[in-house]
Amino acid sequence: MNIRTLGHDDAPRLAPLVALYAGALLGREPAAPDEDYVRSLLAEPVVEVAAAELEGRLVGFALYYDLPEAISGKRAGQLDDLFVAPEARGAGIAQELMRHIVEEGRGRGWIHLRWMVPEASPAAALYDRIAERAPWRNYVIRIDESMRW
Repeated sequence: MNIRTLGHDDAPRLAPLVALYAGALLGREPAAPDEDYVRSLLAEPVVEVAAAELEGRLVGFALYYDLPEAISGKRAGQLDDLFVAPEARGAGIAQELMRHIVEEGRGRGWIHLRWMVPEASPAAALYDRIAERAPWRNYVIRIDESMRW
């Protein structure tokens, strides 16, 4: 297994995985891979994408950010998305992606890596094993839907 940070040229290989991930989260069949969208995602200056390659094929990815952390005056990592293709699960890929990001953060002087997951996340067992639960609640205001206040 090879873990590396992706670049702009990796969009054609990442697009099918992003489509599969979106379909899984939305509970429907994956849409057609959108290489233009993934290319724009990889070009975002604040986004980094680590990916796992197994036998020449991308099988997982993690999207993360390097952010200022106001309380400590240091920097922190924010993991936003992590996905492993169903056929590649159980091989330690998610854990290796997390390890890659933690090592990246160690080199950057991050105070911590944080992330949010849905209550019913299939990865909760892994997260409970490798991390401690944060004492914060997470909320969301959906901007693209009608506001309730």
